[in-house]
Amino acid sequence: MMRNIPKSLTVHDLNIWLSSKNENPIIIDVREDLEIEAASLSFVEIYIPISKVSFEYVSSIISKYIDKKFVILCHRGIRSYTFAQWLIDNELVKEVWNLEDGIDGWSLNIDSSVPRY
Repeated sequence: MMRNIPKSLTVHDLNIWLSSKNENPIIIDVREDLEIEAASLSFVEIYIPISKVSFEYVSSIISKYIDKKFVILCHRGIRSYTFAQWLIDNELVKEVWNLEDGIDGWSLNIDSSVPRY
């Protein structure tokens, strides 16, 4: 049986998605508090620090977004991929994308006003 894995999304594709007339995804940032203080994105809807992830905590937050599409981001796309896979494995979401290159890629390729760290 083939394992379900998160879909990959480039920062360019996310930028197009957010500026389209299609329903926007729910953006979850899994970086830690100090990282969010250093740099954040205005369109992030949910912050769940990866260090605080538990089934009960996460399900209580995302249960109000039934049947939504989710994009997970972190600094460079590694923790977000792990979290996206965890969401799939725990059957908490139907559709989830991992933002390749994370907020660092967003700063480099889309919005240079977002601080790099």
